[in-house]
Amino acid sequence: MKAVQDKTKNNETPLAIALQSIRGIVSYIFVCGFFVNILLLSTSVYSMQVLDRVLSSGNTNTLLMLTLVVILALALLSLLQGARSFGMSLFGIWFENKLSEGVFRNSIKTSIIAKSQAGSQQLRDLQTIKTYVTSPALISIFDTPWAIIFIIVLFMLHLYIGIIAMVGIVITIFFAIITNKSTKPLLEKNNENFIKSMRNAEQAIRNAEVVESMGMFKNVLTSWQKFNSLVQDTQNVVSQRQAILSEINKFFRLVIQISVTGVGAWLAVNHEISTGAIIASSSIMGRALAPFEVFINSIKSFLDCRKAYMRLNESYMRIPDDDDRMSLPAPTGAVVIESVYFAPPASQKYIIKGVNFAINAGEAVAIIGASGSGKTSLAKLIVGAWKPSMGSIRIDGANIHDWNRVLLGKYVGYLPQDIELFSGSVKTNIARMAEDPDPEEVVRAAQLAGVHEMILRLPNAYDTEIGPDGSVLSGGQRQRIALARAFFGTPQIILLDEPNSSLDSDGEAALSAAVEFAKANGITLIVISHRAPILSGVDKIAVIADGALAAFGPARDIMNKMQGALLVN
Repeated sequence: MKAVQDKTKNNETPLAIALQSIRGIVSYIFVCGFFVNILLLSTSVYSMQVLDRVLSSGNTNTLLMLTLVVILALALLSLLQGARSFGMSLFGIWFENKLSEGVFRNSIKTSIIAKSQAGSQQLRDLQTIKTYVTSPALISIFDTPWAIIFIIVLFMLHLYIGIIAMVGIVITIFFAIITNKSTKPLLEKNNENFIKSMRNAEQAIRNAEVVESMGMFKNVLTSWQKFNSLVQDTQNVVSQRQAILSEINKFFRLVIQISVTGVGAWLAVNHEISTGAIIASSSIMGRALAPFEVFINSIKSFLDCRKAYMRLNESYMRIPDDDDRMSLPAPTGAVVIESVYFAPPASQKYIIKGVNFAINAGEAVAIIGASGSGKTSLAKLIVGAWKPSMGSIRIDGANIHDWNRVLLGKYVGYLPQDIELFSGSVKTNIARMAEDPDPEEVVRAAQLAGVHEMILRLPNAYDTEIGPDGSVLSGGQRQRIALARAFFGTPQIILLDEPNSSLDSDGEAALSAAVEFAKANGITLIVISHRAPILSGVDKIAVIADGALAAFGPARDIMNKMQGALLVN
């Protein structure tokens, strides 16, 4: 896959490239469609021949041969339709396998950039596109050009019948255009409101304990219903318009069908066509109009697919792809923050303002400051979760966003302020969700975090399932397991954001031991905290005030300047 700048320049994303690959399957469907539509004529031809030849002659041998031929034609028709559906199914599997990994990655990165866009919407968008491009509706639309076969046959039966068919197709297309114009804006707006409604509901569900314990249900319900009511009201309008236009279209279709039969009967009375041609023309007319009617009925699916494509394609354009970044040597742990500015998405106000300092490999540095001063924001920038608006974060001289994230991640340990664990066992959480981790490495990380004994007391020790978000564990236990995760493997840079906020005295002691281990082993340690036991062991202190660097230097000098009074977090 191309780098993001190449994507922007060529307007090609993995999604666009994957959809371009549909050309092969489209050609396959299109060619199959020709033979399918030819074979669909078999039943009409059979009916016409039975009426015109068998009944008039009474020849049962002719009836037998016609029946055998039509059965063979129907068998071949079934095989072709099955092969076409099978091909679309295989394409759907390929399409999802091609894109699901990238979409999942983009969902995570989008959540980092903007929590308001967190969730699985991009994965739902991928499913929406896949469902549509493999749907029978799309197959029917590809059959539309072959409707000309049926129209030619109708003209061959008689000029008047062909003209009626053309009038029917024009009316059907007309109603398709009217339906699209009258519902498209409403459907697009409704889709946006539905997404907002789902995000609102997901947020309420994630905060269920707060909602229930503090009696917030009615307030949360009111907030959700603002979006949900818009969704329902708009959907009602769309449904009403579609129903009215659909019924009008059905009325005209019935008129067309009756016209074909009536005109056919009149022509038969005047000996211009046979009796069998009346039945055949009515059946063929239905086949000619079917693809156009399918298109009308699938307009909503098409618009949903189009909107999903636009959202998903935009996410590819917005999120850089770092999988193809060149591998760099294992870092020693030197970190340089170069004139970093950062403003959140959709905001013009910088919350990090020109921060500039360097951390040597193996140093222990504390970042302190008042609550809301920007410490946690700076931490997210240092570990590469966020990208600076200006300036850069460098690891061993290389911009952190030039590193291959998967490879660099092995050398970074991060304990965020808001602890998040994954559904799974204690072992897999410590091992950063590796499927088959080295047990010795897992135990080593747990011992460094002082959580080994606690884990052994769990029902299944390291194999204990911790539930969604680690729900079976206490806050302190989650924090200590997350600390073990930060020390797992061979990290050269460890950043701990308020690591002792939920710890008891035993946890504090284990944390202090882990900090000492990091210093003794030349691991670069960055700690955000205001508690003296940790700060007393660091080499340097950076003071952040209102998003800017207020002071930076040896810990003893900074402590003396502050006269022993640390800013309260």
